[in-house]
Amino acid sequence: MKITEKRLRSARWLIGHGIEIGALHNPLPVPVGAVVSYVDRLPVDALRQHYPELADEALVPIDFIGDAEDLSQIPDASQDFVIANHLLEHLENPLRGLVEMHRVLRPGGVLYVALPEPRITFDRKRELTTMEHVVAEFRDGTESTREAHYRDYVELAEPLNEFVADGVATGPARVRELADLSYSIHFHVWRPDTFLEVIAAARREGGVVLEPLEFSACRPGLDDEFIFVFAKGVGDLPPIPPREDPAHVERDRLY
Repeated sequence: MKITEKRLRSARWLIGHGIEIGALHNPLPVPVGAVVSYVDRLPVDALRQHYPELADEALVPIDFIGDAEDLSQIPDASQDFVIANHLLEHLENPLRGLVEMHRVLRPGGVLYVALPEPRITFDRKRELTTMEHVVAEFRDGTESTREAHYRDYVELAEPLNEFVADGVATGPARVRELADLSYSIHFHVWRPDTFLEVIAAARREGGVVLEPLEFSACRPGLDDEFIFVFAKGVGDLPPIPPREDPAHVERDRLY
């Protein structure tokens, strides 16, 4: 993913010390002075085996082994920011992930969320994930829905995914292959409006209180994502946006 002015503008909220979960080879550029620790479910060597398509890419060093649904290595209210950059769609239990991210943020801390816009990505033939679906997975677990997610991805999304190698298995064999690997597919699909329903459900189900600070819509032809920036909790008034870094804008012209 290229570095865009939109990403750099939204990232200006990231100040202090924080974490990025699942960055792999695409860590989010952050402002000068921000310090990022990286979280992933596997060490770097194991990630290379799991994602052979990234064999030639430089992966970020991993500081904490864990995933968004289990950040138990990280204390409560210890992070100034959390970056979930094209992450939440990969979670089987996104509400559990939001609860964990909310837990590790300090009051007023910032959550940066970028998600693919399904109308122009390989998810474009899939049904949107309903709020009722993610609530049921949060309450009852994901075991009963896992195979259906893999089947939906294999049938409707993988044929449109340009990053999938030629000659891979299809149909039930591919579903079993990906499920056995616990491969990180897009389990869920949202537009900006339906994702806000997920945020509302996280508040009702898990006590997650997030105030929207900024939204950037997808710009077809320039990018394939939308971005939300939230603050943990609700103060008297939302904070004033940090000034944009002119160096960031100049950097964007190189891409």
